[in-house]
Amino acid sequence: MKPSYRLNNILWSLRKIRLPLCASDLVLDVGSGSNPHPAADVLLEKYVDATHRYEALVVDRPTVLADACKMPFKDKTFDFILAFHVLEHMHDPAAFMKELQRVGKAGYIETPNAIFERLSPYDVHLLEIMDVEGVLRIHKKSSASPDSFLNGINLIKKNTQWRKFFYRNPELFHIRYIWKDRIQYEIMNPETSTDWFIDPEMRLIEDGQLDARRNMKDFRGLAMAAIRKWYCAKKRKVDLDRMLVCPECHGGLKVDPDYYCCPECGTRYSRRSIPDFTAPV
Repeated sequence: MKPSYRLNNILWSLRKIRLPLCASDLVLDVGSGSNPHPAADVLLEKYVDATHRYEALVVDRPTVLADACKMPFKDKTFDFILAFHVLEHMHDPAAFMKELQRVGKAGYIETPNAIFERLSPYDVHLLEIMDVEGVLRIHKKSSASPDSFLNGINLIKKNTQWRKFFYRNPELFHIRYIWKDRIQYEIMNPETSTDWFIDPEMRLIEDGQLDARRNMKDFRGLAMAAIRKWYCAKKRKVDLDRMLVCPECHGGLKVDPDYYCCPECGTRYSRRSIPDFTAPV
């Protein structure tokens, strides 16, 4: 007997805790945002503000601010790297893949697939992706809505049957890719520019907006928050300073109370509050 769509959606929402993780694994969550993975030991995020999301950044364990294409971690620091809905935002997917493989030994990539993007395009998504026999085929978008026909029809909003099918079968419209040692991928049109993309303006989340979003949270969101709290209460302590290197030259860092300083290239990064490698100071 096939599960109902409600059961199917519950199973989908629980996919985060059904990954091949060992209790001993040191785990990094790249692009952790407002809903970091419960099992992650370290979080990496680029944006503090609400530029690419609708809820506040969650900082409930060691967190680093950095570009995912220039991560400030030593080679093979992490046993497992989680990248939920990050790849589709990358101007340079090859650089991102290289960094994942440099910093981690294995990992999980989840992203909307190309069919999702054709039916419901997002103007902050730069790539269309399909998993073809274990190889991620990556197609760079030439504009926010490159398929003038399918993108323009707007089936998901205007057609009830398509909308139900789309939201009741999320596994058909997403890629779930687990890798070890090496990520198999191919960029189909590397010559295509994504310079059409304009980064959204910084948008701070007001207290009233946060309250409204909290009131809108459903059972799944509350359950994930509870699971995160439970995991964090029993997490091991990690020495973040020992994991870090300069994101530009991968040189070792000198640590003082306010800054990380790289003797190799002379760059300096803020260490106050949350270590910030997004820009030298």
